[in-house]
Amino acid sequence: MKNVATSPPPASPSSNLQGNLGVMSIVMMVVAAAAPLTVMAANSPLIIAMGNGIAAPLDAAIATLIMYLFTAGFIFMSRYVTNAGAFYAYIQKGLGRQVGLASATMATASYSFIVIALEAYIGYTVSELLHNALGVSIPWWILSIIVVMVVGFLGYRHIEMSSRFLGIALVLEVGVVLLADLVIVVTKGVSSLSTEPFTVHAALSGSPGLGIMFAIYCFIGFESTVIFREEARNPDVTIPRATYTAVFGVGIFYVISMWCEVAGFGVSSVVPMANEHTGDMYLLLIRSYMGRASEDIVNVLLITSLFACILALHNVVVRYQYIMSRYGVLPAGISSVHTDHSSPHVSSFVQSCTSFVGLLILLILGLDPVTQIYAWGATAGTLGYMAILSLTCISVLVFFNVRNKGLGSVWHTLIAPVGGLVGLLACLWIAIANLPALIGGDNAGVAAWGIGFLVIVTFACGYVLASHMKSRYPLRFEALRELA
Repeated sequence: MKNVATSPPPASPSSNLQGNLGVMSIVMMVVAAAAPLTVMAANSPLIIAMGNGIAAPLDAAIATLIMYLFTAGFIFMSRYVTNAGAFYAYIQKGLGRQVGLASATMATASYSFIVIALEAYIGYTVSELLHNALGVSIPWWILSIIVVMVVGFLGYRHIEMSSRFLGIALVLEVGVVLLADLVIVVTKGVSSLSTEPFTVHAALSGSPGLGIMFAIYCFIGFESTVIFREEARNPDVTIPRATYTAVFGVGIFYVISMWCEVAGFGVSSVVPMANEHTGDMYLLLIRSYMGRASEDIVNVLLITSLFACILALHNVVVRYQYIMSRYGVLPAGISSVHTDHSSPHVSSFVQSCTSFVGLLILLILGLDPVTQIYAWGATAGTLGYMAILSLTCISVLVFFNVRNKGLGSVWHTLIAPVGGLVGLLACLWIAIANLPALIGGDNAGVAAWGIGFLVIVTFACGYVLASHMKSRYPLRFEALRELA
């Protein structure tokens, strides 16, 4: 009798996800994960205050270059990876199945940390808005649970529903930022866009490393274009176009908007403003140039921006779990596809339960939704994210220069991946070196050590799991080759 325990899991075409996503649909989902309005409201003041001041737009340009270098090798390798495994598949292709599975567990955990952090943060934000605007007091955790339920429902339905919602939210948040840029330029004149932020003097002032690191954060989630491969129309064409469009679209948007932000406050005033009003600096800019009503609108759009980010990252985690389930790493039922919606509905339900349980545990522990849950979760997730990007660059280099010499141009297989790797490792080192300061609050040092340990554990668990599969379930372990 056939040994079921050592048999590879079925991965029939009938169980595949289905969709008809075009370039712009995928771009909207991955750019929504970057949450452009949230970046301008939350990240840009940090780049200015903790980084190198007025050089924020230059930091965004350098981050765009690093992401482009990463993308050049990553997307060129996509022609040799034909499944929806994302980083899992790419790292496995160059560095082997054990490192590949370890990276999958770290990526899934990292995105989950960020999702839970954002769910806590949006619950707090909505609670504060309701209290200040309507005098209604609702505990943050109740609102966070409602968000988990709504996101779970959208994840349960066909991917097109998520795409439409994210598209609307993205157009609104990008539109309001571009409108603010236009109003600033019209009000102060084109001459207000000084070239000083792009000078060497500005670039080397303050802490340029931290500035670029925060700018790298602004791109989180863009590489997830490949996760939607099974649901894309003509993926060999759609995925590369969507990825490059996301990188350059997001990059140019940040460069222009941060440049206008510096011009709006003035080169001599923007740094003091960022230091004194880090939390509401961008809202003050909106109020100054567009009025109080516009500030209220932006406050609401910030919430939809956060929600869109949560939904986009939820879909990413769901598809990581789905592909791992298909190949026997997770229980087979998680890879079930809904007969009507062609969605990974079970995986979506599992991720929603993960968020619910995670928030419940953190609530019982009495952690603050912003200074602890959000700060710690987002930091842990971002560290794991940058580590995964670095491993992907290494995998591209090994695949093309060790395992398969002679494939492709030197630019795509060597120069670009090396450049991306150097930039990413530099940012990762800066993040680790400044971890206590980034976390802030009491016991920052202890929290920093705990977060670093947690990220390492997620990688180690995946490696141990792969080693266990290799020794106890060799056929399942062998089936992982199909992911590459």
